[in-house]
Amino acid sequence: LLNHFAANHQLFGSVHFGCGAPFKHQQQSSDFLSDVHLHHIKPNRTNEMTKLLHHIQNDYGPITAVIFDRFYAEEAYSFHIREVCPPNTIRILDMQDVHSLRIGRQHLVHEMDKDDTTKKGNGRRMTSQLIDEVMNFDPSTYPWEENITKDSQSRQVKKAHDTFLRELGSIHRSDLILVCSNSEMDMLQRPSWNIPHWKLVPASFFQNTPTTEEMQQQHEEATLTYKDRCDFIAVGGFKHPPNVDSIRLLKHTIWPRIRSYLPTARLHVYGAYPTNEILSMHNQDEGFVVHGHVDDAALSQALMESRVCLAPLRFGAGIKGKIVDSWGCGLPVVTTPIGAEGMSTSVKGQSRQNDGDDWGGYIASNEEEFVDASLCLYTSKELWSQSQRKGVELFNILFNKEHNLSVIDEAIGNAMMNLHQRRRQDITGQLLWHQSNRSTEYFSKWIELKEEGLK
Repeated sequence: LLNHFAANHQLFGSVHFGCGAPFKHQQQSSDFLSDVHLHHIKPNRTNEMTKLLHHIQNDYGPITAVIFDRFYAEEAYSFHIREVCPPNTIRILDMQDVHSLRIGRQHLVHEMDKDDTTKKGNGRRMTSQLIDEVMNFDPSTYPWEENITKDSQSRQVKKAHDTFLRELGSIHRSDLILVCSNSEMDMLQRPSWNIPHWKLVPASFFQNTPTTEEMQQQHEEATLTYKDRCDFIAVGGFKHPPNVDSIRLLKHTIWPRIRSYLPTARLHVYGAYPTNEILSMHNQDEGFVVHGHVDDAALSQALMESRVCLAPLRFGAGIKGKIVDSWGCGLPVVTTPIGAEGMSTSVKGQSRQNDGDDWGGYIASNEEEFVDASLCLYTSKELWSQSQRKGVELFNILFNKEHNLSVIDEAIGNAMMNLHQRRRQDITGQLLWHQSNRSTEYFSKWIELKEEGLK
């Protein structure tokens, strides 16, 4: 996105990237962001932030747009932008995913696991009832107050509720919202969220996809076929709770069942920051092989050589990168409705159970369905080939870089042209910028004064 804006001189004359953490030397010297100016922005440092903003505008001209990466960046920096930059500077929030949806779903699953354990179950199960409740969860209508008690669980409930309120406040303070999937777009337009529809813009993944029949044929020829592939794969960074949860489910519940039918098959687990718990799951005799972190090239090769990707996600939000990457490598995926959310072009493909003809793999809502789908996809060349074709088709339609970037360009251009009118219509946004409601700004200034006083 940064490189696209840097190359798009019709919208912006220069592009700058500010980060609260210091840049590593290799990041500063990398060609990856060769046309983007990098700045280290310390949080809670008003004078330094003000000097930087004046420096950029003196050297490069007025700042016309600022994009905040997730709501907590908007909380930390938006009031500086509003104070120092011109009044017509548009403030854009890139949500990545709806954090309060993901955290709230995580709380819901943990509560159901606790109930299952209390009933002498083993906890951490994937049932159709659990998936239905998770899919129906909406942070804007959930009875938070009824679930906040004085026990230890209340901290997680309060965190989820606070995240919802903070995220919603950030949405309303911003002029334009980049939303990663159509399913989250639909949720944010419900009356309970009270967000003007003209604020919301779809901003999914930006993938290089074949643009001609010749390129498509070359891609297909480079993609390994059913007989050239073997084994299962699971992918996900282990700082992300949904990924940790899904690997636990694979290890203790799903994989033993698959392995009992396919005694020579292996499951290869990849992901950065594996915990000791994840590393201890490695067992060659069980075919459960934990590789941990590998570079992008090695991961792409592993995806190209695997036959089926497994992603039994019980909670989460947004578009799942592991599925996008799998489809891009011609790899079908077995996942849950949470994993498949927002990744289809048809109503049937978005259903909570799918037979593979409208999705790039299978969608399963409980453990039995998941195991059966995994076995069918692995052992049937016909079903596998059908799912592979559909996955590549969805990859090309949903994540086409040129199309998705043009949607964002058009939305930003239109918003910049009509910014004053949009802000006049946005009564909630005006309310939240009133000084009596700017708690994040004054809290930041209090931290700054406190830290300066300790020096």
